[in-house]
Amino acid sequence: MSGMVNNLGILHSDENRMAEARQAYEEALKIDRQLADKNPDTYLPDVAGILNNLGTLHTNENNMGEAGQAFEEALKIFRQLAKKNPETYLPGVAITLNNLGTVRAKENRMVEAHQAYEEALKIYRQLAEKKPDTYLPDVAGTLNNLGNLHKVEKAFFEARQAYEEALKIRRQLAERNPDTYLPDVAVTLNNLGVLYSDENLMDAARQALEKALKIRRQLAEKNPDTYLPYVAKTLNNLGNLHAKENHMGEARQVLDEALKIYQQFAARDHAQYDPYVQRVTNLLAQLP
Repeated sequence: MSGMVNNLGILHSDENRMAEARQAYEEALKIDRQLADKNPDTYLPDVAGILNNLGTLHTNENNMGEAGQAFEEALKIFRQLAKKNPETYLPGVAITLNNLGTVRAKENRMVEAHQAYEEALKIYRQLAEKKPDTYLPDVAGTLNNLGNLHKVEKAFFEARQAYEEALKIRRQLAERNPDTYLPDVAVTLNNLGVLYSDENLMDAARQALEKALKIRRQLAEKNPDTYLPYVAKTLNNLGNLHAKENHMGEARQVLDEALKIYQQFAARDHAQYDPYVQRVTNLLAQLP
């Protein structure tokens, strides 16, 4: 019963029906807590899984206090389970640490965010030694998260190390399975491009952003609804770079294209895309 309710919560969340998703998760959680009181070995993993889903929902709604509480409780349960059965439950520990790291970073609790990401990375590296096909993507994802954290802290050398290792892994994965991993390659290239720009490494920044843009254009040809906003994001970053280099014609050209894409999506979803339209409009207005 609780599994069906939890799945309903996932469905509502995927459809952006957050109130219904929260209600379903909380109902499933109540059921599984009661079952776990009588049979913890069977139902405690389900409690932790639902807490993770609920924490992710709170994170997406920017309710960081509630998200942190849910992830902390899930982490405590997964740690207990992993003591008895590490092979089964260490991945749950790592997933929850990654989620908690994201929350702590959003709360500007950087020391705790570092601790969470670094412990998750250590676990994923250990798991990837035995099962690289399964866990190398998680190693790369956690490295990307650490890179983002270092970048915010202006620890550029450490950010570059994390991004470049993530990129190397993601490129290897994409060689075998491009449909799954090319989007991740583009994410890290985009992050590196912005980082290089912050470091005034302009040639490297341009190369990374142009590679990310090329991949995202290819992806958008097959799936425009998913990937065109990412095309616009990279165009935006490239426009900032051109403006920084005083190449105003190139800046205006790519920002105009980004604006056109964002306006197209804002016509369907004002709440999500109007801020991007406004941001690019402001950037264009600042160009001489």
